[in-house]
Amino acid sequence: MELVTIGRLHYPGLIHVMRCDLETIQEGNIGAGTRYRLLLIEEGTGIIELDSQSYRLIAPAVYCLNEAAKLDISSCTGLQSKAIYFNPDIINNRFTFQNLADPEALLGSDSQDVWCLNPFLERSPYYYGCIPLDTATARHISNLLEQIDEILFTQHDTYWPCRSRSYLMELLFLISRNYKLTLSPSEIPLIKLDDELKAVVTYLHVHYREKIKLEHLTKLFHTNKTTLNAKFRAGTGQSVMTYLGNIRMQTAASLLGNTLLPNDEILHMIGYSDDAHFIRSFRNYAGCTPTEYRKLHCWLTSHH
Repeated sequence: MELVTIGRLHYPGLIHVMRCDLETIQEGNIGAGTRYRLLLIEEGTGIIELDSQSYRLIAPAVYCLNEAAKLDISSCTGLQSKAIYFNPDIINNRFTFQNLADPEALLGSDSQDVWCLNPFLERSPYYYGCIPLDTATARHISNLLEQIDEILFTQHDTYWPCRSRSYLMELLFLISRNYKLTLSPSEIPLIKLDDELKAVVTYLHVHYREKIKLEHLTKLFHTNKTTLNAKFRAGTGQSVMTYLGNIRMQTAASLLGNTLLPNDEILHMIGYSDDAHFIRSFRNYAGCTPTEYRKLHCWLTSHH
């Protein structure tokens, strides 16, 4: 895929360095080295490799990847996504990759305007480029991407380059606000594992919504309980079932903090069937009940 839009009737031959892809991505490194990439993950489960580190896939969410980021999605299933690829200098011609890598190169209003690109530039132990979304925001971002795609395809009038740029900026402003507002539990990277153990970890991240027992895992991976738990503890520092519980609780915390889904819907989404068991497990994980956690941390509620 050529990650530009070429002018046709209006401004024929113009190279507009922006391209939308409304089809689910099949390969994670399209545009790597030459474009900023904004991926809207609408559905999916599994683990991703981002800059050689493993994380669980979050959906719905946006992944903000700069030109240097390397993404592997080969361990994901049920993926549904949309994407936009762009050069940051389409927003401001001084926003070159070189200038953005050196904060002192941007002065005055440029240094203030670059805030909308912070989700692509900033990284920390608590942020690796993923911004979880509530359903309404994900739908709005999906609509914006569809509108940008239509503008780039139809090129209805001479304003199409400016109009597509304005929609992109609206999208970036929305994501930047969510980047600052979203209060998500820190996502712990998955430890690098050997292939045998990684297969078990991948299975847990893909199937955590299902009923999983240790006996099922030992049959599936042709081992016994003692060996499996010993290897798993050596690789992750946790037993298999503790690790599975943390996946579920981490997912529940993200849903409580970033959506208004009812608690009983959330508990079924993460593989629980009993309300009391869910509340007890979540209290052990977060130090408070799910309802209390939402009151404290959900940015969608009125007190925020």
